[in-house]
Amino acid sequence: MLVRRAIAYLIDIIIVVFAASMLASISYLNPQLKEYEKAYDEYSEFYDDYKANMKNLKDEETIAKYKTRLEEVNYNLNKNNVYGAIISITLYIIYFAFFQKYNGGQTLGKKLTRLRVEPNLSLPKYLLRTIVLHNVWINVLKVVLILTVSKSHDILLNNVLSIVALVIETTTLIMVSTRSDNKGLHDFIVGSKVTLLPKEKREA
Repeated sequence: MLVRRAIAYLIDIIIVVFAASMLASISYLNPQLKEYEKAYDEYSEFYDDYKANMKNLKDEETIAKYKTRLEEVNYNLNKNNVYGAIISITLYIIYFAFFQKYNGGQTLGKKLTRLRVEPNLSLPKYLLRTIVLHNVWINVLKVVLILTVSKSHDILLNNVLSIVALVIETTTLIMVSTRSDNKGLHDFIVGSKVTLLPKEKREA
């Protein structure tokens, strides 16, 4: 069951990320596309420079400069990816909440691995399940922050939110991998369970 859930999750994430990338590359849907590409090139240049020099990073002053620079390039990347983030958030909600709800508790990944979310949850519960499992609420907060607070505050709060997201993800992973019923935090919150369908019901 654990392997099946991991495979289903990977398939679904690939589908959503690919679709989000394709839509975000359309300038009509993403007016920030050119600015984002410039920010991404800047990030890539910084990362290449960091890889080339990380063995020589020994004194605290140089390390501090790299850390400051990393925060700046990350901030610019996020600032110019607001539309891309909104597209991604929207697709996560559509796919994991609406599509899964009206596809009998299955995403494409779950369909291929014969898994299904049970019982038949209401749409609000599917939305809550998606928000918790995929940290949608954190991504929404990050978009709000980048639009409303100063750079220094955004960097600080972004780091805090990233830690919170890591804690939630780690807790969910531990629960799913160690519990006999494979229930994660999101399952407990909405009262759901992922079950394996018998082979004869695969086409149902």
